[in-house]
Amino acid sequence: MIKNSCRFSYLKLATPGGSAQNSHHFGAEPLVRFSLKFKPLHILSIMKTKITQKGTEAKGEAAPASRRLSFLIAIAFLSMVFPNQTQAQQNKDFLLSKNQFRVGLGATYSKTVDFQYSPTTFQSVRTNVQLGYSNRLKKGIFFTNLNVFLGSLTPVSGPDLDFYIQETDIHGSETAELNQLALSQLGFNLEIGYLHKLSKPVTPKTTLYLGGSLEENFTFTPGFLNIGTINYGSLNAKARLDYLLWNGKPLSFGLSVPLVSLVTRMPYHNSPNIPGRSGLAGFFMDNNHIETLNHFQDFRFSVKYHWLVSKKFTTDIAYQALWVHYYKPEHLTQAGSQLTLGFTF
Repeated sequence: MIKNSCRFSYLKLATPGGSAQNSHHFGAEPLVRFSLKFKPLHILSIMKTKITQKGTEAKGEAAPASRRLSFLIAIAFLSMVFPNQTQAQQNKDFLLSKNQFRVGLGATYSKTVDFQYSPTTFQSVRTNVQLGYSNRLKKGIFFTNLNVFLGSLTPVSGPDLDFYIQETDIHGSETAELNQLALSQLGFNLEIGYLHKLSKPVTPKTTLYLGGSLEENFTFTPGFLNIGTINYGSLNAKARLDYLLWNGKPLSFGLSVPLVSLVTRMPYHNSPNIPGRSGLAGFFMDNNHIETLNHFQDFRFSVKYHWLVSKKFTTDIAYQALWVHYYKPEHLTQAGSQLTLGFTF
């Protein structure tokens, strides 16, 4: 009787401009062999189109409709910015209510350079879901926020992550199959903090808050290319400035800077774990570093505007710019912008 057997020989990964590297070898002569290599993206030819006289006339007819649409958008914007002052005065007390819950939905565009895996710049478009709670005290605000995100990860320029899988059976027959490596990023950040209201405002229309927070942040890229994977818990210094606009609604500015952080990265270059330990044990237990601001940076600047305020709820639009940098074991830099629509009740 002939028993079927299969031994894994090695995994060969070749990056553009680099050479292949062999990993662990098990057994003697392999029966099945797998090799992966990147294949440059096929350039699609751009087809030229001619603009006909008929198309020009159609464009001219569409111009009045476009102007009407712009006029309607302008009216909607003016009604949002210049609301009824009496109604704004009656509804602004909701912003001062003691307990508030917030639900937000938004999108983030970010760029990542992780020299632990590749000097190529990757871009990510993420979907964000946010949950928040705030308790307004006599002299400050206690808050907690949860942000969960998921999105794709693709190279900004250069070849796509296309590769071939080559197999050789026991009879010596070889087959090659073209595949495309699809990367994605997922993670969350949880923050709990307190902001103390200063008794003396800078101007009659401004309110300044100073405080801090504890934050846990985890970004993970599944697969064997863990580009941008990082976990850190940090003690942050925070500042918030509320400016009262002419329409009676506040415009809030926020700034967050980490003072001390416990940072975790993959332990070795292009290695998922430490020999003798599982991937999670090697990641979270054997590769933690306490860093200060001069070694680990996570700067965040935010602007929030409450554009619709009623007696029972409010809606807001928030923008946040972020920048993260760490240098162990290789430099990792992430920068992005986030736009979120929120509903507070």
